[in-house]
Parts: sequence; C-alpha cells; structure tokens
Amino acid sequence: MIFQNHTIEFDPTNCVGCKMCYQACFIDVIQWDAENKRPVFKYMNECEHCNYCEVSCKKGCIKVIVNWESQRFIQSFDMYK
Repeated sequence: MIFQNHTIEFDPTNCVGCKMCYQACFIDVIQWDAENKRPVFKYMNECEHCNYCEVSCKKGCIKVIVNWESQRFIQSFDMYK
C-alpha cells in the first residue's frame, strides 16, 4: 500500500509512560521521548494501521484513524500476459 494518510490521536492526560505502545510498534512509527516519558509519533507515512499501539494502551490514550480513501493498492498483472 502507498499514499497512506492515517492519523494517530494521542491523549497525554491519561498516559502513564508504560512504553507499551512504543514496544508494540514494529515499524518504529512510535519513538520514545525519554525526557518527557511519552511516545512521539513520527514517520506517520509508514504507519500500517495495524492498531497494535491502540490495543496495547491500557489507558486508552491512543486512537488510530485510518484514511481509507488515501490508500492505493498498486498491482500489476503484466507478468501473466
């Protein structure tokens, strides 16, 4: 998939700094700010909307909002000609 335009809403008021969202993100969209003990959401264009960060957050601080209209699937059947 390319041309993804997803967003992640983060509510820092309930965040306890457990790092679960950071550890759940297998493609490093979520970085960790050690000074503030909070996640930092970088490289959003690489987010695969797997929702692991949202599911792993026990305090409900994260919500992944998928923009389905921005997704483009590039597929070619030229090899079958």
